Amino acid sequence: MKVETSYKSAVIVCKGNPSFIAPVLNVVLGLSKLYESVKLICGDISKESEAFLLGECKNLSIENLRLQGRGTSKILSVYYFRKKVFQLINDTPHDLLWIATGDTAVSLGNKLKGYRFVMCLLELYDAVPVYNFLLRRLSQYAHKIVTAEYNRSAILRVRWKLKHTPYVLPNKPYFKPVVQGSINGSNGPLVQKVKDEISKGKKVILYQGIITHYRRLDTIAKATFEDDSKFVFLIVGKDFDYIDTLKGINPNIIHIPFIDAPLHLEITKLADIGIVVYDFIDLNNIYCAPNKIWEYAMFSKPMLCNDIPGLKYTVEHYRAGLCTDFNCVESVKDTMGKIFSDYREYASNAATFYNSVDLDSIIKNIVR
Repeated sequence: MKVETSYKSAVIVCKGNPSFIAPVLNVVLGLSKLYESVKLICGDISKESEAFLLGECKNLSIENLRLQGRGTSKILSVYYFRKKVFQLINDTPHDLLWIATGDTAVSLGNKLKGYRFVMCLLELYDAVPVYNFLLRRLSQYAHKIVTAEYNRSAILRVRWKLKHTPYVLPNKPYFKPVVQGSINGSNGPLVQKVKDEISKGKKVILYQGIITHYRRLDTIAKATFEDDSKFVFLIVGKDFDYIDTLKGINPNIIHIPFIDAPLHLEITKLADIGIVVYDFIDLNNIYCAPNKIWEYAMFSKPMLCNDIPGLKYTVEHYRAGLCTDFNCVESVKDTMGKIFSDYREYASNAATFYNSVDLDSIIKNIVR
């Protein structure tokens, strides 16, 4: 039976900065393709990301609350955010209210129960008891719940005693963007340095993400330094007191600080192998849902991953890359060798993996 659904107006709320949360950008792009008008209410957003979204989505309006620039305490910031968001929601007729992150839902609180809303959770929060408690309470009022990974949905159904398994919306970019422009400023010379290394015949081993000791990058640093004539280890992202340790192991590492989405994809295109690694610190990590695997796959880049369920049954399942022991340098080197020895197949499989998810049908199924 055909279900008639109104796709007139959608409101998306994100307390954070979508420039740093690529899955939120994906949702904006996806819903803007489906709905006649979309309003994004966000805590902040970079000029680059705002220009990108408005350029792609002619039916989009953005309410930037500029929380970072208010200079108030966290409590007052949340109070202002809640007051302003509910004012905007009430003033905007809509068919869909999409709460884009768990942090957003917690900040809006129990007042949400008076609305029909979709609650999207980008994390599992098993290591954050207070968030787990508050979100569990809100889950009973949510019209629908969305996660980014199948195992996370199953875990939440058991943990929160839900009647239905939450929908799964993978963190795949909504479509292949035509990345235009160049990376200038202090990062420009660093990008050129990478291109110079490529011109020497070196292969780029790329890690994009937060730089923390929880991500076991030391073995990659050792492996690439031992084969310095073959590889350049490129690390892109915000450093949390780990990059100096890695450069102590491999002084030839090129580190580029965080680049706003989607311009960071200019770097992704330069890679030969993409690194994806998580530690065994909580369920959120071992059942990871990284947008990076989709970004690497978008450009047919094979991946080198550590052996955890969230990567073994996605990347390795499609043979878009291989999982290995990140505690052993020889294992890392051996696995990189296997990928390069059959590079075309792994690259082709990465493209197959990327095309395995139809976001249009998933989003329509969620909002119908």
